[in-house]
Amino acid sequence: MQILLFNSLLVVGGTIAYVKKAKFRFVRHLAVVYIFNSMIVSIGSWLFYCASIQNGLITKTLSSQINWISDVGFVMLGYLMVNILLALTSHESDENQVKKIIGLTLWAVTILTGFSFITESYWKAENFCKMTAFFNASGYNTWFLYFIMIAEGLGGAGLLLHSWLKTGPVAAAGLMLIMIGALYTHNHNNDPFSQSYPALKQFFILAIMQAIYYFEQVARPKPLNFIIPANN
Repeated sequence: MQILLFNSLLVVGGTIAYVKKAKFRFVRHLAVVYIFNSMIVSIGSWLFYCASIQNGLITKTLSSQINWISDVGFVMLGYLMVNILLALTSHESDENQVKKIIGLTLWAVTILTGFSFITESYWKAENFCKMTAFFNASGYNTWFLYFIMIAEGLGGAGLLLHSWLKTGPVAAAGLMLIMIGALYTHNHNNDPFSQSYPALKQFFILAIMQAIYYFEQVARPKPLNFIIPANN
């Protein structure tokens, strides 16, 4: 159900972008709002998973607010992705404006995804005994849990450092492999499919990030080829 909702929200946002063409100023403002949306979700998720809040009412309220804000963010993501696609395939688009929207959208998804993996790594460390029992029951040694914790933390950092080190595509690819491994583990354990939802959703978001990295390359100005005339 969560995956269906996630994909439906992306489609809704994309459909709105396709049907109702908006001016650059509106799309830019929407991308900035999406950045703040991602920051709020990231902070809320950290508080929910890592702040050890004991009050049941507070955690329930926080969880519902995170889910609601995330859903709004997915609609915006779908809108921005289709807007970028339409702009890249149009001969009338301003190249600088397209690059601006790509950059803002990438920052929003980077904040959301990068911090989520760092939070997940921290949560595994805080619940190490529980995670060790799960990994051992799944047929993995404890060292593999250490590896996953470090890989998720470094992967999240790699996403966040993309603007400076261009590590995003490699980090996203590595995290996608981890998500495939998580899906395999739940299937191997005969766990309810609902336990695979988080990994599946993260895999889809990472795939979207790979698409944005590609858009980033496509929108980059191409070097000029100067032809030096031969001397007669």
